[in-house]
Amino acid sequence: MRCLPRRSFLLALGLLAPLVVSACAGAPAAAPADAYVLAVLKTGPRIAPLSKDDSQRIFGGHMANMQRLAREGRLVMAGPYGKDKSDAALRGVFVLATADLAEAKAWCETDPGFAEGVFRFELAAMTTTAALRAQLAADIAREDAQKRAGTTSPPGSGMRGYVVLSAKDGARADQAVGDDGGVLLRSRLGDGRGWYVLDAVDVAAARTLLGQRVGTMGEVALDEWYATDLLVDLPLRVRG
Repeated sequence: MRCLPRRSFLLALGLLAPLVVSACAGAPAAAPADAYVLAVLKTGPRIAPLSKDDSQRIFGGHMANMQRLAREGRLVMAGPYGKDKSDAALRGVFVLATADLAEAKAWCETDPGFAEGVFRFELAAMTTTAALRAQLAADIAREDAQKRAGTTSPPGSGMRGYVVLSAKDGARADQAVGDDGGVLLRSRLGDGRGWYVLDAVDVAAARTLLGQRVGTMGEVALDEWYATDLLVDLPLRVRG
């Protein structure tokens, strides 16, 4: 999985939303949603500044730990937030291949950044019809092909900008979003919130994509986010 430079607080990886598709007579039944855990990385309690050596050690360990979790099939998607975000404490996102919050917490806490108090995690149960495991497999296959070819890529390559839409009322947001192809990932969190990834390079582009619909969703947040550029081809068992 490719990542941005350390200052972006890394990570690669994205996701979203379980679309509740109503079945009409004669229409195919909606595919079942898979269960995951969404972990939002936020600035941690550490007060003391990091030395250059400590920063390199911690973030190097952070990246290596993410690679390990991804290769083990535990971390299916991740990525850092950009500059334009609704909360200054937002750092990044993990999507973990488990429905068990305690297990997800244990995986997150193997990260050196957590151990050093650089960031903390907020966890939520998540369901989505998006084929996130297939997404992970595509990212790993690309990385392995580059290794076999003996090619190296600069930090941040293989990634691009998206916008995450978080909606307090997931059902209301689902209705507003509809079958818009610009919504790459749709998910529902355990508390009823909706979490979506939009095919938009920045918040301004996201507002253009959504148009007047954003005003019908209730309380929402739009945040710049970075993840694999292969996300635009993410296979969905149910789209729209």
